[in-house]
This record gives sequence, structure tokens and C-alpha cells, in this order.
Amino acid sequence: MSASAVYILDLKGKVLISRNYRGDIPMSEIDHFMPLITEVEEEGTVSPILQHEKTTFAYIKYSNLYIVAMTRTNANIALIFVYLYRMVQAFYRLLQGSGRGKYPG
Repeated sequence: MSASAVYILDLKGKVLISRNYRGDIPMSEIDHFMPLITEVEEEGTVSPILQHEKTTFAYIKYSNLYIVAMTRTNANIALIFVYLYRMVQAFYRLLQGSGRGKYPG
């Protein structure tokens, strides 16, 4: 995995789930994400990749959630987006299966 950390946030920026893989980025770095999103949305220059100092945020918005990966290295951004989209698929399948009372096998 080329991302240092992955977060799932609600629309207000509250961290719902987080995983720090490498430990090279402080967990508090995610606090810079929502102000960056607000800024680019006001400017009308929305991009799936944002940068704050040395940290790069790659994110997707799914329903009312932001799925965010952070890195400080020269990461393969395509691989990070594949990971984020597959993570969404896995959660969707898990939640879809639990709605019927069965677990996906």
C-alpha cells in the first residue's frame, strides 16, 4: 500500500473510521482536509487530489462520505484510487449482505 493513512469522514469532517498504515503522518493531519475541500469548492476548482504542505490527500466522495487517503511519498496515485474504490465496493457488499440477514461469503 502506497498510502500512509486512510480515513472515512462524514460531510462535516468527523472521522468515522481511520487506519494509519505507516505512522509517518500524524493522525491530526486529517484536520486540514475539510478546510481544503471547502476552499476548492468555493473556487469551483474541485480536484480529487489536494495538497497541504508535504501531505497529499487523494479522496473520493461516495454518498454522504469522504474516503480519504494521505501520503507524503511519491505514491502511485492510480493504485490509491483503485484501493479507495475497492474499499467502497467491499463496504457496500458487506452492508448489502447484512440487510438480508446473511453475510457475504
